[in-house]
Parts: sequence; structure tokens; C-alpha cells
Amino acid sequence: MPSVKWIILIVLAVIVIIVFGNNISNISKLNEKNSESTLISDEKNKNANPYVKEYSLPHGTWPNGILVDKNGIVWTAGSKINSLFRLDPKQEKIESYPIREAESEKNETSGSLMVWTMVQDNNGFIWFSQLGTKSIWKFDPNNDKFSAPYPVSAAPFQMKIDNLGNIWFTTLASNTIGVMQKIQNKSGEYKTIEFNVGNDTMPAGLFLENNDLWVAEIGKQKIANYHVIYDNGVIANIEKILEVPASDKITLGSPTDLFVVNNTVWLTEHGTSFITEYQLDSKNITRFPTSQNTYGVTTLPFWIREINDGRGLWINEHEGNKIAFFDTVNKTLTEYEIPSRPADGYLVYPLNIATDPLDGKKLWFSEWNTDKFGMLNGAGQIAFDIHSKVKKVILGNDTSKQQSINIEITKNNFAKNSTVFLNASSSISPNAGLGNLRVTFSDNVIDLTRIHQVQLLLRNNSVQPGNYTLGISASDGIVTKTIFIDMEIQK
Repeated sequence: MPSVKWIILIVLAVIVIIVFGNNISNISKLNEKNSESTLISDEKNKNANPYVKEYSLPHGTWPNGILVDKNGIVWTAGSKINSLFRLDPKQEKIESYPIREAESEKNETSGSLMVWTMVQDNNGFIWFSQLGTKSIWKFDPNNDKFSAPYPVSAAPFQMKIDNLGNIWFTTLASNTIGVMQKIQNKSGEYKTIEFNVGNDTMPAGLFLENNDLWVAEIGKQKIANYHVIYDNGVIANIEKILEVPASDKITLGSPTDLFVVNNTVWLTEHGTSFITEYQLDSKNITRFPTSQNTYGVTTLPFWIREINDGRGLWINEHEGNKIAFFDTVNKTLTEYEIPSRPADGYLVYPLNIATDPLDGKKLWFSEWNTDKFGMLNGAGQIAFDIHSKVKKVILGNDTSKQQSINIEITKNNFAKNSTVFLNASSSISPNAGLGNLRVTFSDNVIDLTRIHQVQLLLRNNSVQPGNYTLGISASDGIVTKTIFIDMEIQK
């Protein structure tokens, strides 16, 4: 697994690029609310992927944090343009709000002010924080006004609202978990308290469950469970009650976000290409690899947004050029290609995602290095499907080191394209590579008008003994669907 120093570089690389990299000379100065401009969906790419609709922002925006509010309005914040943007998807109209106090005219920034997280509280206020600052902003959509920033030790990396309306947050830079509580009987006043969780912990993803907190600790490569302690109805402290993995025999690769349901922790390992299932009772860990990236790089699964009580997980791939949907019931992965690419590269960075509270099948995402954001509609049926009756294979290092399985690919009636491409990935290598496992398809380019079944030959060429997950993927270039097979390598 990658070292902590390498992990920190992965997480903070985008910051370095902004501050010390490209000099953007023609950034728009948005000094007043722009209510006249109409945001039209990207014409060039609107037909490239029928599941994805992209929207262009002013050049040099570099959007990151994104939120869909309770009314279905989309909000995103610029990193170099110091403004909050609002989109009404029905009217396709954008409005921009300079981030400043109501009486201030100052709206310029010489560096990066990346917003990593945005939430809407129970009263409809929008909360966010800008990297490089030590404060949290509050924005009122009803009067378009920003409230003076609330001081914190460092800019939050993740924020969540609990059932009581308290705003919980993690600070990657100062190793704290914090909470903002509205003071009873005092209108508009908040009490902020932060709890240090240890040096080099780097808390990131946050999941709230009743009076418990679950936190992904990038620095320690752990998942921690804390119990919330109250004093006269006010949050007073948090107490660690569990840390996983408990054994050094299991290590995590930069756990960044998590979701807990039915005594199971689902997490993204951002230093790998894995979406991971950790069962708390059995301490069993299963890593599901994404499809292999076209360019051979690690896909870096990032944030998790759950729907349907955890039966589905939306995940953005930092370097996979895809948005993924993982079906936790059927254990399948569907990845949707993002059409756009940056002008100076081949990897788009969808750094943040937000579900639509009115429609969980719609996921919004920001494209940090293309000055765009987009919406993925996962309601439509994909053009093909892939199946296998085989659920587990056992390979040895003797006469049993080779095995073949049948894979069935079917075309749905509405599909216009009859060609799909087959590929494989595995949990053997952090980048979803196959290591010393040889995988051979009888046909890896399939014309569905003629072929519906292919044979997959697996050969163990001295893979380290252990339990792994094999991913078998079919793709039409727009959508990739992956099924998984348990794989045991014996001595």
C-alpha cells in the first residue's frame, strides 16, 4: 500500500497545481450577482453520452464543491473565481454570487480557495468552507447574503448534518473532528467545538449514525468509530469505541469516505482502484476493483453518496474518467464515461459529487479541470448486460492452476451499438491490474448480432496465495458494467 507521504501528495496535488502551476490570466471578475446569463448545456458533448449532461462555467472557475438543495437547485463553488454558482436545472439559468460579507465589496483572490464540501441545514442555509482559510461561510438563498465566516482550526474537508441539525465536519490539515451547534434560545448564534483525534490522523470522510460517528482516517489508514457524549443536551466530547482494521495483517489504502449499514462498512480506498467492503462481525474484507483505466493509472475512488438505504453507492473516480454506481445487493459495478477532457491532458477530475434529494438516480458532479459540472441520470437501462453462473474459482500452483468459465453478454432491444469490449481487473494489484494472473478471452471484441457467449481462461502464474476478487467488464465506450467473481489462490 502507498506510504502516508504519498497519500498526502495525492490528496493535496490539486492544491499545488492551482497555487504553483498554471497562471490563469483571464479570470472573469464577477463583482456582482449575475442574474441574466443563461447556462446552456455543453453542445459539443451533449450526444457523446446519453446518460450525462454537462454545463459550462466561466473560464478559470475550477469548480469543486457541489450541492443539490432540497428544492433541486444545484450549487457549486469556484476555486479561482471566488463565487458561488446557482443552477436551476429546469430553466438552465445560472446565477453567480461573489463570496463576501454583505457590506464588503472585496471579491478577489490571488490563490486557490477550493471548496471541498457544502451542506444545507434544516433551515435551508448553505454552509461551505474554502481551503486555505480557517472559517466556515453561511449563505442564505432567500436573500442572497453571506454571513461573516465562523472560525475553525482549518477548512473542513467533509461536512454532514445530523438528525438534530448539528453540523459535523472533519479537518484534514489540523486532525480534528468538529461540530457547530445552534445555541438554544439565541437566534442565529452557534457554538463550535473541535476534538483533536491524534497527530497525522488526517480525518476525511464522515458518516453519522444516531449518537455515533464513523470517520475515515487517511493518515492512519484506519476507520474509527466514536460515540458522542452530551452534557445537558449540548455536545461535550467524543469517545473512540472502535478502530478497524484492528489487526496489522490488514491495511487500507488511503480510506477517504465511508458508509455503514447492517454491520458492514463500505469505503473507498483512494490510494487504490478499490471499493471495499469490511464486515465488522467476521472482520472479513472484500475489495471490488473498478474496471482498469484506459491509461493504466489507478482510478482513485473518492467520495461515496448512498441511495436506497445503502443498496446503491454513487462514487466518483478521481482519475478514472468515470462516475461509478455500485449495487451493494447484487455486487455489480456500472461506470459512466465523462465526455469532457481538459485541454492540456487526458484525465478529467470529477472531484466532488452530490445526489439529488428529489431523485436518487440523478448524480451531479463537478469537473475541476474542465470548468464544467454535470448531471448523470442513471434511471435509463444500459444497452447491454453481462452475466456468469460462476461465483467462485479456486486456482492452485499445480494441475489446478488453470480454469475456464463462460461469460454471457446480452444486447438490450433498444441498443444501437452492437459492439462491446471485454476486459478484466482484480484486487491482486492496487491499480486493479492482474499481476501474475493470466486472463484470456476467446473473443474480447464482441459483435452482439453474432456472439452472445465467450469463454474466459484463467491461469495462475505464481500469484501470491490468498483471497481476491476478479472483475469482468463489458463496455460499449459509454458505459462499463463489471461483475465480480471470488477467487482463491491456493499454495
